[in-house]
Amino acid sequence: MLKNRLVSLTLAAAALIGFSVAASPAAYAASCYGGTCSNKGPKGTGCDADAFNLRAYTLKAGYYELRWSNACHAGWIRASGAGAAGASAVIQRVLLDGGGGVDVQEERAVAVNKGELDWSNMVGTSYGSYYRVCGTYFGFPDSTLDCSPVVYHD
Repeated sequence: MLKNRLVSLTLAAAALIGFSVAASPAAYAASCYGGTCSNKGPKGTGCDADAFNLRAYTLKAGYYELRWSNACHAGWIRASGAGAAGASAVIQRVLLDGGGGVDVQEERAVAVNKGELDWSNMVGTSYGSYYRVCGTYFGFPDSTLDCSPVVYHD
């Protein structure tokens, strides 16, 4: 009888632990996928929960991380301003034209002042794509974009 009760308690505890793991917020955090994530924030959708850096770049006035979420199949920039005027950056989803040029399909921007940290909204797609990060000085209209090499991610 004691053995049956111990087995029952052990099974009940295992069921509760299994339920709490299955119902954890991280398991259900992402509220979009691919193109449905485009122009949405990574934090508000839960896409930041599994995010990692694909690449990191120092371009002109800032430090930029190309972030990616496998759960959402979407990317964005996390930027920090380094220059006195701050930094402005865009993440671009691009097509390669075969001659070395790129055709921008979608982009999202973010601007940060010196010492600040912020992120852009996401670009997302349900298939593999090429991405790049471009940055410039914030508030300088004649400043050209400094772009990273193109990165493929599926």
